[in-house]
Amino acid sequence: MSVRPPKAFAPKSQATPFEEALNHEILGEMAGTHGRLLQVLVKRLAALAAFDDRSPAAGRDQREPLVAAAGEALWHIVVQRELMGLRRPKPFMDEYGVPAEVRLRMGIRTRPPER
Repeated sequence: MSVRPPKAFAPKSQATPFEEALNHEILGEMAGTHGRLLQVLVKRLAALAAFDDRSPAAGRDQREPLVAAAGEALWHIVVQRELMGLRRPKPFMDEYGVPAEVRLRMGIRTRPPER
């Protein structure tokens, strides 16, 4: 005769092979999205830096859309990183050299110009 422990003491996280495959696929999609969002952020930060190098005394109205676009890209990737469980954005922003003004524009959406 065999003795089994009560079901209350059984591990709760016994995933079926289907659930494991689904979780693996979800994690892969999350990583892919993170990579694509990171590419967008890097491109927008590079466009902002190129504009600053090209014309440091340019008008604010020409530079503002670049800062807004970089802020929106930063917001998207920070949200994705939080969904992935990466809750500390400051080291990430420091590593990629995100300027303070872009950090301040993160999550702020401006209205499109009136026609």
